[in-house]
Amino acid sequence: MIPPVACNDVDPVQTSSSTSPGRFAFSREAFRSFRVTGAIAPSSRRLAARLAAPLLPPQHRPPARVLEVGAGSGVVTRELADRIGPADRLDVVEINPHYVRMLDTALRTEFALSAVADRIALHEVSVLDAPLEPRYDVVVSGLPFTNFEPEQVRALLDRHLELLVPGGHLTFFGYLGTQRARALVSGPTESRRHRAAMEVEREFVERYGLGRSTVWWNLPPAHVWHLRAPAAEDR
Repeated sequence: MIPPVACNDVDPVQTSSSTSPGRFAFSREAFRSFRVTGAIAPSSRRLAARLAAPLLPPQHRPPARVLEVGAGSGVVTRELADRIGPADRLDVVEINPHYVRMLDTALRTEFALSAVADRIALHEVSVLDAPLEPRYDVVVSGLPFTNFEPEQVRALLDRHLELLVPGGHLTFFGYLGTQRARALVSGPTESRRHRAAMEVEREFVERYGLGRSTVWWNLPPAHVWHLRAPAAEDR
């Protein structure tokens, strides 16, 4: 199910993010709740495809259970929906009620989503509180980890890995240049918090990482990290 991932794999500029669904609605909500949204624009289709890459076409794998955390306006949700087969299941966790309403409407009104809506479950809850079982083959996260306190980052990443089956695949992304930007516009306390959050993220990448790819065609450009859940005896 999991393709090989090359470190520092660089994407060419091919896909425009201007077609991302709900761009205005996303941006309006992102500015209102930036700390938990962590973005000023929806993910580009190229970034969504790179995050969803571990989920191979259904004819090339057994049935899979997939979890998306922090769906936002649903760019990655739509990419995952394109990849799920008749026997697959996709759980989508989103804590922001505005985005949940957008996604719920899309599941009922958009042809591509409504066609597979019976395989998708939408949960309005934090992933830390969601009553989910550790049975997922792929977890895709859109959470802005470095926006949180270091102990929250650790709890969130632990939870993401805990929900995977042994050997399951986690992808998440981070924007390029955020540490320098924080240093320029924030005070020393915020800069220290951001550095500490990045250190926790780096710890997980070093322990469980498979590789990193870079998506330049996104606003802003982003790294996508690939992690593998440990075997049962190592948990």
